Amino acid sequence: MSVGGAYDPVVIGGTGPATQAEVGPCVTGADVEGAVLDTLRSWLPSYLSFVEGAHGLARGSTPVPRGWAVTGRDLAKLNSDQLPCVVVMTGGILEAPRKEGAPGCLTCRWSINVGAIFAAAWGGKSRQHAQLYVRAISLVMLQRPLQGIEAVVDLRGETYDEMDFESSRSYSASIANFNVDIREVVWAQGGPPPYVAPPTDPTQPLDPWVPVTDTDVEVEHVLTDLPT
Repeated sequence: MSVGGAYDPVVIGGTGPATQAEVGPCVTGADVEGAVLDTLRSWLPSYLSFVEGAHGLARGSTPVPRGWAVTGRDLAKLNSDQLPCVVVMTGGILEAPRKEGAPGCLTCRWSINVGAIFAAAWGGKSRQHAQLYVRAISLVMLQRPLQGIEAVVDLRGETYDEMDFESSRSYSASIANFNVDIREVVWAQGGPPPYVAPPTDPTQPLDPWVPVTDTDVEVEHVLTDLPT
């Protein structure tokens, strides 16, 4: 999985809360956005072709995406030469994380919307093609595993709209709304022991939990009255 080439994503799939000063998983919103984007880049053209055929259209007649974007808010800041465009919109973690699995493991639900914007050059058919796009998107999201991350994806709904860009031309937009659940986003019980001080060099490994092998115990003998 890649997220705009900015950094390598975390490796998902731990075995449980940390025991050796291991901080554990640290899944970010960028990891989730990148997984959605990479999966759609790989599979959307094939699914779009299938949806065309299922609706009596010639396969390949709908142009594949020319633009890809990730945003938290605004769909409208796109140029006409970037259309059709697929936009991944993430509002963040909108619910309290759930405690699932081993103690300290948190499952988080991301709210993710994926929009398809189609050029007005297709006239009255732009709305139809935008809706073909959003159906292909929903099929990819529901049927294909997200690349590089384990997740459960549910479809919440869809919306269709006509958008006015700064050029005053209208474009059709169809948006699919998803819940993306990811387990072991963080381990609340990970990290070094609570009694250690922060390291003076933050680049060095954290202090491990040391298993107790020997201990001194003082035993005091107390005489008690025994029944006769």
